[in-house]
Amino acid sequence: MPDVPAPDDPGPPALHHDRLAAREVFIAPRRAIRPSDLEDGQSPPCPFCAGHEHLTPAAVSRWPEDPSTPWKARIIPNRYPVVEPLTEQQAVAGSPGGEPKTVIRPAHGVHEVIVEAAAHVDSILAIALGDWLGVWELCRQRLADLADRKDLAWATLFKNGGLAAGASLAHLHSQLIAIDHVPPTIRAKCQQLTTAPELFQRTIADADADARILCRRGDLVALVPAAPRQPFEVWLVTERPAAFFHDASPTQLRAVASLTHAAVAALQRLVPGASFNWWLHQFPSTAESAIRQLAPHWHWHLEILPRLTPLAGFELGTGCHITTMPPRNAAAALRATGCWDD
Repeated sequence: MPDVPAPDDPGPPALHHDRLAAREVFIAPRRAIRPSDLEDGQSPPCPFCAGHEHLTPAAVSRWPEDPSTPWKARIIPNRYPVVEPLTEQQAVAGSPGGEPKTVIRPAHGVHEVIVEAAAHVDSILAIALGDWLGVWELCRQRLADLADRKDLAWATLFKNGGLAAGASLAHLHSQLIAIDHVPPTIRAKCQQLTTAPELFQRTIADADADARILCRRGDLVALVPAAPRQPFEVWLVTERPAAFFHDASPTQLRAVASLTHAAVAALQRLVPGASFNWWLHQFPSTAESAIRQLAPHWHWHLEILPRLTPLAGFELGTGCHITTMPPRNAAAALRATGCWDD
């Protein structure tokens, strides 16, 4: 990707709303100056490695919690945020959760980095499963803390795995963003539930009938969606309704840890070196009553998207994706890797 000139005076992030396209864009000038050791090939001191804590903001939480023991994972504020807390002058009246009412407004929220290993590793497959479970428990606890914030409406975890997926630093990490409104994708899914409250159960049943289930484990179902955007896309969906990831049981956490391991291992066997993204879709913590009443029908889920082919003009212009592999064939290939066995 060509270098984008950094602004002379990076301002605070802002949320721009395109009313015609019903599209939101976060303008985050400081992200133009974030460091990279993937794209430029340079190897400066890694800010995420143990011993380099002075290169990052102080941790907001860590695992293990005991400060007398070495940390294995920690959560820190992002130095180059997409959203940030409002100043007193920027604070606006009203409750969070609704759609943006102005074309441009401050991008309010929380943006943090989950450093998933103290050692300099670049794959979750390099982390013992027990330690990887600790990372997910740390994330669960942090989301629980943010769910109590009345100024925030929705939060997500996401991972950019590899250069083609948008990563800038090789050291294993993911990110957490919490915002003050319900984003369009989540709002659209909620609207689908208003007319089809059993849609998640139907999604799982359809995958079962079409041989797209990869495995069931700990109340989670790993499946290939009916309309995958890329070959080998995988979703992890709770089998029973569950609105919030921060309410996940120990059994569900163990399942999500082992199944994300399995998904990455399977992808690497099929396409060695492939980049991927994943993101968590949970229910809004604060929203208008029309949305809140849908919470009993929601199933939190993790969408794992390989980045094997670029988005081209048709996809960008229409929102309709094109892929070359039928989902049933992709499911068969993923199962054949053997990575989903207990």
